[in-house]
Amino acid sequence: MVVSALILFCIMLPAINIHDIHFWLFLLILAGEFVLLRTSTLLGKKIASSIPSKNSKPKVQVKGEFAALGKFVKVVLILMLAGFLYIFLSGIFYSPVLNAKRYAQRIQVTNVDFSEVPPYSFNQTAIIDRDSAETLGNKVMGEMTDLVSQFEVSNEYSQVSYKNGTYRVTPLAYDGFIKYMRNRSEGIPGYIIVNTTTGETKLQRINSKMHYVPSAYFLENLMIKLRFSHPFTIFGNPSFEIDEEGNPYYVCTTYTYSGVNSLRRVNGVILFNPVDGSSTKYDIADAPTWIDRIYPESLVNRELNDYGKYQKGYFNTLFAQEGVIQTSEGYNYISKDGDIWLYTGMTSVANDSSNVGFALVNLRTHEAQFISTSGADEYSVMASAEGEVLNYGYTATFPVLVNINGQPVYLLSLKDSAGLIKMYAMVDAKDYQQVYTVKAEKDSRSAINDLIAQLSGSSYIESDLIEKTITIEEMKEVIIGGNTFYYIKAGGTVYKLPLNEGNAMAAVFLKEGDTIKIYYSEIDNEKVIQNIE
Repeated sequence: MVVSALILFCIMLPAINIHDIHFWLFLLILAGEFVLLRTSTLLGKKIASSIPSKNSKPKVQVKGEFAALGKFVKVVLILMLAGFLYIFLSGIFYSPVLNAKRYAQRIQVTNVDFSEVPPYSFNQTAIIDRDSAETLGNKVMGEMTDLVSQFEVSNEYSQVSYKNGTYRVTPLAYDGFIKYMRNRSEGIPGYIIVNTTTGETKLQRINSKMHYVPSAYFLENLMIKLRFSHPFTIFGNPSFEIDEEGNPYYVCTTYTYSGVNSLRRVNGVILFNPVDGSSTKYDIADAPTWIDRIYPESLVNRELNDYGKYQKGYFNTLFAQEGVIQTSEGYNYISKDGDIWLYTGMTSVANDSSNVGFALVNLRTHEAQFISTSGADEYSVMASAEGEVLNYGYTATFPVLVNINGQPVYLLSLKDSAGLIKMYAMVDAKDYQQVYTVKAEKDSRSAINDLIAQLSGSSYIESDLIEKTITIEEMKEVIIGGNTFYYIKAGGTVYKLPLNEGNAMAAVFLKEGDTIKIYYSEIDNEKVIQNIE
């Protein structure tokens, strides 16, 4: 019985907590199993006692045991009924019908101007969507001949802010039980990191390999290790992240409920080290600032919908529906002040293909902002962009909201049937018939800046680029991966100039001794020139 209870616990992994529905189910199953086991044992004794034997015990003893069992079963049934009743009454008492205001106030939303959305920055704008990131990650993994036969790429691809850029990261995983047994002593050797602005993808190998991961088995399985380390804590699915030094961690949000599984609220976070299996539990305010996701996207979307539905009570959502709004059917990310913010449109329940505003939620701090500005919803924008290139048959990705000269604009990619990005598009958020497109180039930054120039009607220079006037001391042409670059030395500093359609005319005539004005950015410890005047 003890062994079966332990196996059941390892399968269900409930928190030993009266607010967790899985804990109640665990107890009910365990009680039912005990009754069945005890009943079958006594039935066996009864059958055995009915067979004449010199050593058989009197039947009256079996009858006495059945009477005792009957009393015990009654007690168990009463307790089970009490448990069911508690769960049922808890669901009613803490339902939105009686607690509409509490549901609406789980997230505190502040009304702000659109200026709160930071001006467009290439390094801070994720233009590579999840599907494209997975394609890039699988491609890189396929090139690792020493790993591809033993490991696979996990499908996590968490969105993170890392070294002033936006990335998706995902760990490698054991490819089944046999591969786990063969490689468990060494562990998981690294993770895939995808730059969601440039598409640069690499396998980051780590010196101290990961042993406690979701794809492991037995006591090295991440969820089992977490549950035995924190038996009384309710937590959700961990997300994979890296700190600013590139060290891997799993971030596991902890919850509390009212009653049983009602009014779920975040109350902390567990930071789990997959290398040695150690974990630290933090209050939200004390969590390391490099963590990007404490509040999961699914919960944030539910909170935003509850906020939009229940501001004026539960019955208003059924009848008058005055002021009732909801999130659009999708979301994206905005990098702001070093944090990842969830972006989603807010639309009326009338489903009229338009947004009444935008919601931004900081996934680390839970700060929520609402920008009241009408415009087309994301799916209307996607359809408009696809219509602009109908002859190619490209499909649009879910757009991201960007701030171009103080105006809300949607930025999205257009992909072919193979999932490759062929074009970029910008659509005016207020007038989605205004669509601007440009062919995707190897230098995506220049392509998007050209796109913004079309939209604004003049040459565009990003606000976060560094402006400097230099005199060329030395200049060398280098070809890397089929792309041409100029390396320019000026004032003891080396600048990298990619050759593309936007600057080719100006670049080919540069010579030593020329004085030019440049706009450059810091990318991977290199000063990369983006514009020349």
